[in-house]
Amino acid sequence: MESVYYYEDAKNKDVLTLLEDDFFKRIGYTVRECKLMGSQRKGSFLYIKGSPEDTDRAEKMLAGLKLLKLTGEENKIITAAFVAEEESAASGMGMIFG
Repeated sequence: MESVYYYEDAKNKDVLTLLEDDFFKRIGYTVRECKLMGSQRKGSFLYIKGSPEDTDRAEKMLAGLKLLKLTGEENKIITAAFVAEEESAASGMGMIFG
């Protein structure tokens, strides 16, 4: 299961502090500036991929920061961009070690 959250630069320090928790280190996450993901928003996206239980727990932990969880078409587009980035990185590693 995948979730994408948007937050403005003013929350960057708080988000990064929370992401230092062992839980987030274990499940993994990706943070990218919105512009790098082809969005007109100003700020960053947080991408979390894990089991339904992990993504539910992450959502509860992030609730206090009041991040915007993406839904609908925007969620599909940004999630696809994160997945494409992951696949590109995996392909590059395969070429190096292939």
